[in-house]
Amino acid sequence: MGNFSPDEADTFLRGLHSLLPSGSGMLIGVDLIKDEAILNAAYNDAAGVTAAFNLNLLERMRHEFDGDLDPATFSHYAFYNDAHSRIEMHLVSDINQDIRVAGEVFHFEQGETLHTENSYKYSVEGFQTLAAGAGFESRALWTDPDRLFSIHYLQRTG
Repeated sequence: MGNFSPDEADTFLRGLHSLLPSGSGMLIGVDLIKDEAILNAAYNDAAGVTAAFNLNLLERMRHEFDGDLDPATFSHYAFYNDAHSRIEMHLVSDINQDIRVAGEVFHFEQGETLHTENSYKYSVEGFQTLAAGAGFESRALWTDPDRLFSIHYLQRTG
């Protein structure tokens, strides 16, 4: 659910509602809102796993879209955006540069970012409200002891 914007999550759930027969159930995992320091540490992990994942987008641009760019001139940057309840991942240009991708030229100023991904976080109540609006009733809920993650058993109504 986290990779969908709230509007996309609503559309996704409504689409499932239209496909499933009445009374059908499903399990959905949802990343919960948690302390900003925990989120920032997770997406800026010391091992650099998330950075490598994010920077790999530049490698894919090079190989799949005939990109003329140097991935070493970008850095990974992720932060929690509290106003939107999401982690934002960006690639930051370390220098002023022009890159070419799929025949198009893009200029980046030093420090300018390329917004690559969002990972939305929900409260339990917020997700249950979203699901109810799409026609699902929350039948069961499981969380880890620290309430960092949740699994929801939803049943289609109507």
